[in-house]
Amino acid sequence: MPLMVSVSGIRGIVGEDLTPPVLINFVESFINFLGSNQGKILIGRDSRESGKFIERIVEGTINALGSDVVNIGIATTPTVLLMTRKLSCDGGIAVTASHNPSQWNALKLCDEKGLFLNQEGIEKLKKRVNNPDRSSERWGRFDCLGSTRSESNAGLVHIDEVLKLIDHDLIKQKKFKVAIDPAGATGSVIDRTFLEKLGCTVIGINEKLETRFPRGTEPVPENLDELCNFVKTHKADIGFAQDPDGDRLAVVSESGTAIGEEYTLVLAGEAYLQRKKTDVACNLSTSMMIDDLARRFGVNVHRTKIGEINVTDKLLKDNLFFGGEGNGGVIVPEINPCRDSITAMGLILELLATTGKTISRIISEFPSYFIKKTKIPVKEKRNEDLYRNIYEKAKVKFPNYMINTIDGIKIYNNSEWLHIRLSNTEPVMRIMAESQTESISDKLISASIAMIDH
Repeated sequence: MPLMVSVSGIRGIVGEDLTPPVLINFVESFINFLGSNQGKILIGRDSRESGKFIERIVEGTINALGSDVVNIGIATTPTVLLMTRKLSCDGGIAVTASHNPSQWNALKLCDEKGLFLNQEGIEKLKKRVNNPDRSSERWGRFDCLGSTRSESNAGLVHIDEVLKLIDHDLIKQKKFKVAIDPAGATGSVIDRTFLEKLGCTVIGINEKLETRFPRGTEPVPENLDELCNFVKTHKADIGFAQDPDGDRLAVVSESGTAIGEEYTLVLAGEAYLQRKKTDVACNLSTSMMIDDLARRFGVNVHRTKIGEINVTDKLLKDNLFFGGEGNGGVIVPEINPCRDSITAMGLILELLATTGKTISRIISEFPSYFIKKTKIPVKEKRNEDLYRNIYEKAKVKFPNYMINTIDGIKIYNNSEWLHIRLSNTEPVMRIMAESQTESISDKLISASIAMIDH
């Protein structure tokens, strides 16, 4: 299986394609790409089993290149990005494979602004990694090696940044009971402290840090049965679930229903747009609910290629204040220009506090759509011929639909859409459809599978 190198990081199965020589090569290339010899790099990681030894390789390589390391230990990816910026580091590395299973790991790379490398940056890095003659890139001498220091309050700094934006006094008055499921990973080191600062009574499952995650890593409804039962049994006002690196958030309603991660962006957006009017940026696979939300507030939606940094780039370029991805990723640049589950929690609790409504009541006020998702394994990341073949078939199969090709193939009209694309994070073809009825969404998925040569 080939190494996955994209704007979502350098991902692979540990011991197969993600090995010590590969890690050293990418870290060396990244440090020299940044021009950071004798500079300062921040690193953090998730709790998976391979994280500690990879952290040591990353740390040692950076020191050997003459750069210092600030190690914040186990931390959410948004904490890594925020602290890279706050501590004036030259760049940052999050050692995490996010939602990938436990046998995977990855390096997620950011610059001095706490922004992930965009496609241009990734291509430059790949070129450097694959250059057989890098004689101009020198390792540090024995007398000018870098040093390492630990930073233990990174989570508190992150929390304080979020508290600056939300109406924490109002939330405190409501004394919400909140159930959490951080999947035994990075959310475990920040969730409870954050929510208790908001005056919430916090109850939780899967809070103990685990090297092998106790549930499916993606915060999708099929992985949240335990949290749903927990919320219902303990009569919590809301339940929150995250992926292992804590950038995505899913919500369970007070009735014990996993409402789907697509609602996270809509709920947080409702709270944010009540306080500040702004156009919204999101990716091509985000639910049409975001368009409904935008119409409520008289703003526009700008869609980008898949990949968090593509949404962030759009937000920063056009000076927009809210956006994200339909997978539960909320981005508020004035707090943190990346997907941030802590920011999402704060905004959603503020929405509950300002409206006095339950989650079930709030989502009932949005039009109902049926979203279907599936994926097909692929042996390798195939070239544009794959998309070209699908495009030609789509023109015949869907003659009255529009087709967008900025990222895979998206076939759509005003009431439904189908998106087919190669994943940035797994060796799979992702297929997603949305419509006003379950049967139409099922038919769209079936039609897409028939169009793919596999």
